[in-house]
Amino acid sequence: MANPVLHIYPSKVMTCVLTFPAALCELGPALDDARVTPDTDGFRPACRNIARTEENIDELRAEAAEPRLIVADEASPAIRWGRERRRLAHLESLIDEHERG
Repeated sequence: MANPVLHIYPSKVMTCVLTFPAALCELGPALDDARVTPDTDGFRPACRNIARTEENIDELRAEAAEPRLIVADEASPAIRWGRERRRLAHLESLIDEHERG
């Protein structure tokens, strides 16, 4: 559950620990409004507010299962194989980065 006092906003594959100067997302409604919240659906990978919990990493691992199957399937169309290979590489890099600490 989001905690506006602590500015912690969990979502599926990442958790936002909101600090306004570092935020790269669209904040709403306005910075001077006490109800300001981050856009956790439209987060940007370079944002320094991103943290990943073990639950987030478990979600990433589950999300990586589908592209892993497609990449392993020799009958996958080349264009889809390439797209899913890039997606899998991205997900695995996020998981690896978390595991390295």
